[in-house]
Amino acid sequence: MVYIMVPYELDVPVEVPSDFTYPIFLGAFEKRLAGDDFWKSIAGAMVYVIGHQPSHAGTPAYVQWVNKYDRNIVKELIYDGTEQSSSGNLETAIWVFQAAVLLDPQISDAHFNLGLSYYQLALSLLKDERKEEGASCLQKAAQYLENAVELDPKLRLAYYNLGYVYEHMGRTDESRRNMQKGILSRTPELVYPGCEEQGSTNRQKNPEI
Repeated sequence: MVYIMVPYELDVPVEVPSDFTYPIFLGAFEKRLAGDDFWKSIAGAMVYVIGHQPSHAGTPAYVQWVNKYDRNIVKELIYDGTEQSSSGNLETAIWVFQAAVLLDPQISDAHFNLGLSYYQLALSLLKDERKEEGASCLQKAAQYLENAVELDPKLRLAYYNLGYVYEHMGRTDESRRNMQKGILSRTPELVYPGCEEQGSTNRQKNPEI
């Protein structure tokens, strides 16, 4: 195993051997970036791997480094994921929220938004008669929404949407219990938590209301 120091404070290009092929750095090297632009590119590449390949061997190290590089990264990812979801780019939103969850598993908003995006993708897949894929997304939606209410028992929107997920899964009793917990949050528009501090006014209509 090779251990490398990544001193992102550097303001000069990083010199490496000509045969250096460490994937995370390739994009930055090809663009001949330097200084902060170089390290932003590295952080972006790491976030991409974290979101797309949670089981990647390098993910734990990437999580540690990215969190040190940008302590506001999770809030930024929740905001970006919300933008993508509101634009209908659910698959992109999912990997962005997945990265947020891995970077800080204790943020309920990240779990909520990831679960909600999986739920919306499930509805789209089921509508297209892609039942197996839709069922898989419903399972993931349930898991992340359950995580959200475990982390924040006052997050009624998560209970409400979890109720709809359970309804689609045929878990009637659990659906009824969770909808009852979230009934006070019933609203024709669904607000994504975690975006208020970013000044977002984005809302997305709940497909079930």
